[in-house]
Amino acid sequence: MANKIIGNPQNLSQTKYQQSLDQFLTFSLASDQQALLPTQQLLEIVKVNLSQITAIAGISTSVMGVYNWRGDVIWVVDLASLLGYKPLYAQEYDQGGFQDRCHVIFIRSQEHVLGFAVSRVGQMIRCDTAAIQTSGFTFTNPAMMKACRGYWLNGSNETFLVLDGNAISQLAQT
Repeated sequence: MANKIIGNPQNLSQTKYQQSLDQFLTFSLASDQQALLPTQQLLEIVKVNLSQITAIAGISTSVMGVYNWRGDVIWVVDLASLLGYKPLYAQEYDQGGFQDRCHVIFIRSQEHVLGFAVSRVGQMIRCDTAAIQTSGFTFTNPAMMKACRGYWLNGSNETFLVLDGNAISQLAQT
């Protein structure tokens, strides 16, 4: 956007519009819903076979189990299920079959490492944080209300939910 100067340019002080660009990872929460997660908390993204995630009986349905990541046992959470969307396995079934693989996004939140299982990971993008909208959106799911910072529209008018990794980690631990 070019600045248009009206009047005598020597008498006007110009203020430049400053963007606050942060880097985010894009991924799918559901077939029709994309999301963003700030990369500051990201540790690694791994594509795993579901058989490598060990199920644990008697825990929340959104917790898929534990995974051996670099010698540490890490909890893996079905992020879609935790946030009120169809569970990962149900999404895959609806799309014409069950996939034996998923992506696990490992994040650090405070002193904990947690894995979020998602069906598809997109790309890294830079987003102007001032363009994240916080008004005009509501969710019926209380977990999503806590986890979502707002939404962002890209140049193609696709809506991306902007998630907060710390809030999601707290939800997963309750």
